[in-house]
Amino acid sequence: MNFKVKLAHLLDNGDKVEMEAWVEAASHDAAYNTARARFGKAVAQLASAPEIGIDKSKIEMGAEKH
Repeated sequence: MNFKVKLAHLLDNGDKVEMEAWVEAASHDAAYNTARARFGKAVAQLASAPEIGIDKSKIEMGAEKH
């Protein structure tokens, strides 16, 4: 089965790091575990990169933190 998995990690300062992964897996739990592992690898790659490339951005004016 194909799944679209959305994950988010909330930082202490209220910021959020999100990932959306398209996963082929036998179950919901397997898809979650695969996406979570990919998320960890992606964060590790970004942490060691000399510069982070941003492919998409969205900026909202007047936004309030919840």
